[in-house]
Amino acid sequence: MIMDIFIVALVIVLISLVFNIIVGIETKSDTKQQERLKRSLEDAYIIDPETGAKLTLEQAESGHWVAHDNEFREVPEEELKSLAFEEQEQIERALNYLRSSRRFLKAEDFVDDAYEVITNCVTLTHYDDWSYSSLFSFDLGYIFSVAPETYSPIYYCESQLMMWLHIPSIEGHYYFREKTKAEAFFDRIRNDDELKLENYECFTFKKSTRILHIRRLMDILVNFKGLEIEIKNDHLFIKTLRLINKEDVLTFERMITLLEPLIKAHQ
Repeated sequence: MIMDIFIVALVIVLISLVFNIIVGIETKSDTKQQERLKRSLEDAYIIDPETGAKLTLEQAESGHWVAHDNEFREVPEEELKSLAFEEQEQIERALNYLRSSRRFLKAEDFVDDAYEVITNCVTLTHYDDWSYSSLFSFDLGYIFSVAPETYSPIYYCESQLMMWLHIPSIEGHYYFREKTKAEAFFDRIRNDDELKLENYECFTFKKSTRILHIRRLMDILVNFKGLEIEIKNDHLFIKTLRLINKEDVLTFERMITLLEPLIKAHQ
């Protein structure tokens, strides 16, 4: 009887220890987030994601303010650290780089019929929905934040980085994405893609007679991972597959440097 009581007591003590350890781990993991939230609440302002403008809560609620081009163009370091979530800080650091760049210029919206072009690209239309913001232009096209949405099996939306370059027309339409393990395996047996690439699957919607030019473009782009790539007539769309970050902005800059001579040589 005494032994049974001892065993029960020992089990209760062990359960209590495990519970305390789990609670302790969760508390430590949440501490940093709670501190960020506290700092964010103490600062009575928010940051407009479109312009980077710093707004008081009263301004945001009223919907009336003037966002001057040079005012709060970049979010200061101390304000980045006070944002409520680490993801917000990551996004704003990437956008800060674009805002401070001499290569990229803040654009109000796409010009002419550009919006219609982008709404019909496979890169975006294969999602359930999407939106865009933080649009910047440069001599070859646009770079911006895009948020594709999927509704099934669960709702998911994430801000990613996308670039749109104007290229000499290939008079064709191709879409590329990284191969799945299954696709990579079966392509070793029978690769029926028009363009045979080691890491990217090729989907041909309209064949082009300028296949050599497409190959030269892809020879550059296949060196970068985690992308959706689409070449449609005189448009080249490139989109990342993860939350927008400064590293991807720098990667896009490297792509521009490598692609620019090839694009201009064929203009």
